[in-house]
Amino acid sequence: MENTRSILVDVTKCIGCRSWEQACKEVHGFPLNTETKLSPTALTVIEERGDKFVRRMCMHCQEPARASVCLVGALKKTSAGPVTYDASKCIGCRYCLVACPFNVPRYEWSKLVPYVKKCDMCAERKRKAGNLPV
Repeated sequence: MENTRSILVDVTKCIGCRSWEQACKEVHGFPLNTETKLSPTALTVIEERGDKFVRRMCMHCQEPARASVCLVGALKKTSAGPVTYDASKCIGCRYCLVACPFNVPRYEWSKLVPYVKKCDMCAERKRKAGNLPV
C-alpha cells in the first residue's frame, strides 16, 4: 500500500506521562480518568513493564484478521492505513474480538446497543479536516 500512514512511537523516550492517553480521551469525549487497561473509553494506553513503558492500541495491521472475519464489512483496512469501524453495519457477533491476535478491541458490554471500540487513528477526524484520504 503506497502512501499509508501509521503512528510511530519511540518507546525508548517514553517517560510514562500518559499524555498520549489523555489526548485520545479528550478528542473522543471520554472521561479523563487514569484507566490503565484498554476499554471502550480507553482506546490507547501506556503500560508499565518494569522500568519500560509500552503503548497498547490497535496495530492497524497490513492484513487485519479482524476485518477478514467481519461478516458484514463493518471493519475495513483503508488505503491510507487505518483499520476503520462502521458501527452502522455491525451486527454484534464479536468475531473481530476473537480474531485480533493482539487482544486490542473492546466491546461496550454495558450499553443497550453496544459497539466494538478501537483506535481508528482518528481517520474520520482527519478526513473531515482534509488531512487524510479515507
